[in-house]
Amino acid sequence: MSSDLPWYRNLRARFQTKHLLSILLASALLTAFSFSNIAKDLNDGLAALKMDVLKRNPSGNLTIIAIDTPSITSAETWPWPRERFAEALSNLNAAGAGMIAFDVDFSARSTPEGDAALKAAIDENPGWIILPTFIQRDLTHKNSPFGEIGENAVLGSVNIELSKDGRARSYRRGFFYHGQYYASLGGLLSGVEPGDTRSFQIDYGIDIEKIDTISFHDLLHNRFDTALVKDRNILIGATAIELGDMVTTPHQAAIPGVYIHAAGYESLLQNRAITSPSPLVPVLAGIFVLIAGAWIALTQKLVCTSASQASVASAAIGVSFCLYAVFAINLNVAPILFACLWNTGYAIRQLYIRKERELVEQKSAYLKYMARHDVETGLPNREAFLEDVGLMVRRDNPETLYLVAIGIDRFREIRGAFGYANANALVKSLSSALKEEGVRNTFYRLDRSVVATWVDAGSGMLNQEALDRFEKNSTYLMSVAGQPLNVTIRAGVSVLSQGESGIEEALENAVLALDQARKHNRAVARWAGSDKENPKLKLAMLHDIRAGLEKDEFHIVYQPKYSVRESRFTDLEALIRWSHNRFGEIPPGDFITTAEETGAIDLLTLWITERVIRDRQYMHARGVNARIAINVSGRSLCDEAFCDEMIELLQDSAADITIEITETAVIDRPDLAIQGIAKFRRHGIRLSIDDYGSGQSSLNYLKTLDAQELKVDRSMILNVANNQRDRLILKSTFDLAHALNMEVVCEGVEDATTFAALAALGCDKIQGFFLARPMPIEEAVLVFREQDVQPQGSKRLHTV
Repeated sequence: MSSDLPWYRNLRARFQTKHLLSILLASALLTAFSFSNIAKDLNDGLAALKMDVLKRNPSGNLTIIAIDTPSITSAETWPWPRERFAEALSNLNAAGAGMIAFDVDFSARSTPEGDAALKAAIDENPGWIILPTFIQRDLTHKNSPFGEIGENAVLGSVNIELSKDGRARSYRRGFFYHGQYYASLGGLLSGVEPGDTRSFQIDYGIDIEKIDTISFHDLLHNRFDTALVKDRNILIGATAIELGDMVTTPHQAAIPGVYIHAAGYESLLQNRAITSPSPLVPVLAGIFVLIAGAWIALTQKLVCTSASQASVASAAIGVSFCLYAVFAINLNVAPILFACLWNTGYAIRQLYIRKERELVEQKSAYLKYMARHDVETGLPNREAFLEDVGLMVRRDNPETLYLVAIGIDRFREIRGAFGYANANALVKSLSSALKEEGVRNTFYRLDRSVVATWVDAGSGMLNQEALDRFEKNSTYLMSVAGQPLNVTIRAGVSVLSQGESGIEEALENAVLALDQARKHNRAVARWAGSDKENPKLKLAMLHDIRAGLEKDEFHIVYQPKYSVRESRFTDLEALIRWSHNRFGEIPPGDFITTAEETGAIDLLTLWITERVIRDRQYMHARGVNARIAINVSGRSLCDEAFCDEMIELLQDSAADITIEITETAVIDRPDLAIQGIAKFRRHGIRLSIDDYGSGQSSLNYLKTLDAQELKVDRSMILNVANNQRDRLILKSTFDLAHALNMEVVCEGVEDATTFAALAALGCDKIQGFFLARPMPIEEAVLVFREQDVQPQGSKRLHTV
């Protein structure tokens, strides 16, 4: 039995009630849609498209006599005397015209002479003249030719059917009125069978504008080509807009009614009377498409995709075009299009149901991937590093494992110059370059400028020889945004010795070792426990700064600035030092940051200012007149009370003191900082922009801060002696500063080659260990009093 066949059991298992209900619902909606205005409008639109695409020429058997504007103007009156129409008939008969149809109302009385003249002209050719009759909309009245005019004429209906939207789409072969049959003008001219009242769609694909036309005025004066009349059917009607006989079609906004009859005639004559099959045919076809789509989805033989449904829709439209072109049949494809659209939605839903579980799994895998990878580069991240090292330790149990953190120097400047995307690409490219060096196959990104890996000491991949080689070759030529760039890297190395439990601490130690490499300008640094920051020292700095001022633990040293133009020292920079009573010398970089965090920086800066004012008086008393520079924190610049107190100190002392401000100091709160700077400028205090070139907005702050001096950061002059590109950048910087009436100071100069290169480029003042180290005020006085000392060779100062 068929019920035992595998395919039947499979279909029955899949053909669940919900699917059956879905098909029934879709069928009901399709049927309702097929008889809706939306489907009708869609069908009408496609019919109009077919007519536009499949154009035809008229038969050439019809000529229109147009009652046009020139004809009306020449007559000077309207309605015309019927003698004019009689004369027109005579001229047409003389030219050998066939059947002549009037789309002109003759139902009203005219003059006896005019009516008689028209009747006589009709009687000359009985049965070949068609006069119009018009059935009123109430179907109780009709307009017919007056009196005996139409006695020997044929009466033809001039009624035009309009759709609900007011357009003339269809045409009727004839009408019955009170038992009497009246053929339409187009029907009479084309020879329809008596009693035929069938309606059809006019084929506007026939270009009715190409139907031959003669002006009524030219006809009266015999100024026309008789070839356009001989043996042809003639249709006389109004074409002048002022007569108001205008009709709207799907293709024209307004067209004379006589052309509608002409179009009906041509459609009948050329067998282009467009018909439509029963509405049930497209409905059944649409339901079949629905069932077929459900079959495909349920049997899973083919996924019902939008592409396949588009093919079905295209085929339906193509068939409708063929039926229209060959058989003059307008097939309504709206139900089939509805079925295709429904099937597409149904298929998408089925696909979604099948894919939902896969998407959940993919999402889970993606989240796991994102948890282990850096979004910007795709490299594994810190979490992945800890997991992978832990897995390797558990699996291989290596005796010694090195963790290596590798950082890119000046990454912030590279990112500022080339953008985030290119900087991230650089990190990825560097990881690939390091792989080629044989360090390891996997690199992990710890932060923006640091990647990490691990090496089993037993593999021999990271022995002392390899580290020494890395120290000698820590610069890589990379391509960033298509431009070559020398990238310097540093590495921090730590040893994992506590097994899996110490991985995170060992990684932190590798990063701290990298910090030490950067701090001490080394290519590689190995972690030593002594390198770790003393927490007691950190706590002391948080609480002992104010006490240190009271106990006189702070002191000032001065580093001279050398004027290239004057070949002598002219300025000093005041630098603070802290000799802690328990921890000894504390680097300024450590306690200055702490002072800013605790709010003690204002107190510290004011203390420095007072000491500098006192020391300057000491120098002046000994015949030394040098300008002294004091560094002011960006946080202090945002404090209005501090600025007022600082200004008061400087003005009371009348000391020649310069305020040095780092360009990066105003990034956090630029508005307040710039207000403070402006206040110093208004009181005539000299300003210097320190660390120029270390930030991200150098040109912007150069324009904004309005200073008298520009101090170029040490990072910008490191390679000036060997790098032409660096020299060009520095030269343009010097020229720009000079154009802004600023002196240029370069700090951090440690050799004669760099000194000579900067002097040649036009630097105004130079500062660095090559010339003089920071020194007490007493030694500074001696230096300035011995200005004949030269900065070259053995005469270079090395004061500590």
